[in-house]
Amino acid sequence: MQDSKITTWVAAFAARPWRDVTGDDMAAAMAVPSMLTVEESQLYHWIGRNAAGIGATIDLGAFAGGSAARLLGGLQMGCKPHHLHAYDRFTASADARARFLSPGGIALTLDENILPLVQRLLAPWQANLTLHLGDIAAQIWPGDPVEILAIDAGKSPLLTDHIAAQFFGALMPGRSLVIHQDFGHATQPWLAVQMQRLAAYFVPLTHVAPDCVVFLCTAPVDAAAIAAAQTTGLDDTSLIARVEAAADMFAPMIKRRCFDAMIAKIHANPGVRVAWQMRNR
Repeated sequence: MQDSKITTWVAAFAARPWRDVTGDDMAAAMAVPSMLTVEESQLYHWIGRNAAGIGATIDLGAFAGGSAARLLGGLQMGCKPHHLHAYDRFTASADARARFLSPGGIALTLDENILPLVQRLLAPWQANLTLHLGDIAAQIWPGDPVEILAIDAGKSPLLTDHIAAQFFGALMPGRSLVIHQDFGHATQPWLAVQMQRLAAYFVPLTHVAPDCVVFLCTAPVDAAAIAAAQTTGLDDTSLIARVEAAADMFAPMIKRRCFDAMIAKIHANPGVRVAWQMRNR
């Protein structure tokens, strides 16, 4: 990919134009509960609105549909051809329902199955939406071009590697964006490790606090590159060394303290490779 095109993308994101997205622009989408911050919501909407309409939008880890709604709201305003594929088990524990759904005015139920709720919340965009129910690690993407890949499901190295194997090869150099929602999160150090290993294929465009980082695909990602970037099976020493390399690569966009927190989590949780298990120690 030509350096001038990368420079154009970097300059566009450096201006942080999504901050001009208004509450009125996002009114319908913001009615759907989400864990996203206001600026993250603006970012998702803006990315959708500025999509070229030349590939699918993928939302991995959709929960109740908040991120999908924000992307779809933007895609709709952009008036380009679009279709969003949202992946999740579409279940929520009692604690998750109380913390993230009830404050948004969603009545609590005894049922962990939230698929009917998601279908209702995303009904305004149903013509441009496909919901994929089940374990993301078992899902297969047919290889159609992907323009926007939003990842909030890399909760283990196994999932992270599966996502790369299924979707990265479908990304279009110079056009496709990867939104890593949890990139800077201390309990998911394998995300930074993977993207550090794939630095020849992606350029970071922005960091939106607390943990979201957007990447531009700059070269075709082949199977050999994906295999070389695998995070499954790394021992603690290797994982820490690669987090250190990521800290150097992604500075100053992402503060060193983010990577220090990852390393501290690895030390505190030897051998643990599931995000929620690392969070509880």
